[in-house]
Amino acid sequence: MTRRLPADQRRAQLLQAALEIAEHDGLGAVTVRGVAERAGVSLGVVHYCYTDKEELLREVIGAVNSEVHQAARAFVSVDFDSGARGTEGLRRRLYEAIDLVWAVISASPDRQLLTYEIVSYSLRTHGLPEVGLARNQQESNEAIVRSVLERTADSAGVRWGMGLDDMVRVVLSIITGVSLRWQIYRDDDEANDLLHRAVDLIVRDARPADGA
Repeated sequence: MTRRLPADQRRAQLLQAALEIAEHDGLGAVTVRGVAERAGVSLGVVHYCYTDKEELLREVIGAVNSEVHQAARAFVSVDFDSGARGTEGLRRRLYEAIDLVWAVISASPDRQLLTYEIVSYSLRTHGLPEVGLARNQQESNEAIVRSVLERTADSAGVRWGMGLDDMVRVVLSIITGVSLRWQIYRDDDEANDLLHRAVDLIVRDARPADGA
């Protein structure tokens, strides 16, 4: 007999079951029946907590995006203020930052694959006029990159020649591309080398800050 839980605890239990299915088998594998079996409850319990599969999937996607938001907030506490100034100081800070970002990405390959699926699901299900789920994820990723680029440049006494907004898009595109390649080949050394080479390239865009 299914143990009675408060509604919020039951929803959290079902959400965790859905996340586990999605990470292991993809968003397409998340079904009401599958979640019920994974959580060890009846179909009626799932239907009581979630109107339909669509509502359940949206909550799964929201939970994944929330994790990205939390990662962005965590970077606020990272200290990039110490060290040399100028382009060499910037390079060292960015090496440190990209290593931190990559440690998070490489430690959760299944979760990273799920983020790619969220983009595809959002575009296929809602179309181009309504890609809020995908945009939420993209904006969270941009927030992390923006925080790193802005703070490392300020602490090194430089600015981005092309402008911060453009550099955010460039760096995020590089990280996304390297991440996807790593998912295919799982070559840690290559990924690390590519990211450090990318840092070397973008540092060339740095210019002395006004008055520096």
